[in-house]
Amino acid sequence: MKNTHQRLVQQLSQLASEGMFGHSIKESQQHYDQLKLLGGVAVLIQVACDFQEETERQVQEINEIRSRVCQLLIVAYREAKRKDPEIALAFVHSFIEDYPSIPESSLLTRWCSLTQSSLAAREISHSQNRLLTWQIYKQLFQSYNEFLNGLLSYLIILWRTSLGKTVNLQVFDTNYANKVNDFNTLTGGENGVFYIFGRLARPKIRNAIAHESIWFDSEAMKVRFTDGRGNTKVESEMDFTEFIVLAGLGSHLAHAYIAAISVIAVMEDGTDFAKSLLPHQLVKVFNYLPDAS
Repeated sequence: MKNTHQRLVQQLSQLASEGMFGHSIKESQQHYDQLKLLGGVAVLIQVACDFQEETERQVQEINEIRSRVCQLLIVAYREAKRKDPEIALAFVHSFIEDYPSIPESSLLTRWCSLTQSSLAAREISHSQNRLLTWQIYKQLFQSYNEFLNGLLSYLIILWRTSLGKTVNLQVFDTNYANKVNDFNTLTGGENGVFYIFGRLARPKIRNAIAHESIWFDSEAMKVRFTDGRGNTKVESEMDFTEFIVLAGLGSHLAHAYIAAISVIAVMEDGTDFAKSLLPHQLVKVFNYLPDAS
């Protein structure tokens, strides 16, 4: 197994032992680790299989979002690899390593923050305490946008590579709003296959949370926030229910991302037996070849 993939396995195993994926993977990992034919990829297979099982348990809308995000991440890797395997590989390593020459570009810290926020939101999902719900979901909203901000840098690089366009590493320093606009332009926005990322990205609210210019109007059940500076400040609002739903949808980015890179790592480095244990739909996406005709 490649050294970077081995470190990925070690990192995921540690996170699994800490309960970052819930209890099912902790239990099933013990079973998979007994299968010597799997080598070191047992935890990667289990992450992918747990993702698929959890996706199938969701209501249709969430099922479709989780499936689409995971498959699109695999597609972005697959298409970039056809033009530049090293750039594509940097995406797989993004969980544990910085992009070459770009310090602090690894997604691990953002992913952990999003996963922890998601677990906290799940714990209070039935709470009648509106202020507690507001505080927890505000953190979740911030966490998923911070993660998406980092992920978009990699997606822009991957998709530009797939299109044969020049890659500019300054994308890692580009502000979130411009990054969202650049990605939408690159991929066709609402008319392109990657539209889900543009719908989830909310840079204005992310900035408002970061600058503490957002508050919950519990009487009107509205989230109110300001955007801009000085005389250019604009006051906006969002229904509290919409805010909660968006945060909940964004929370699924973490599992979709880790499942995608797990599938990629196994397909690139696993045995035929290991590959056969992966969710078939994700394997099909990875192996897709364009019609020669």
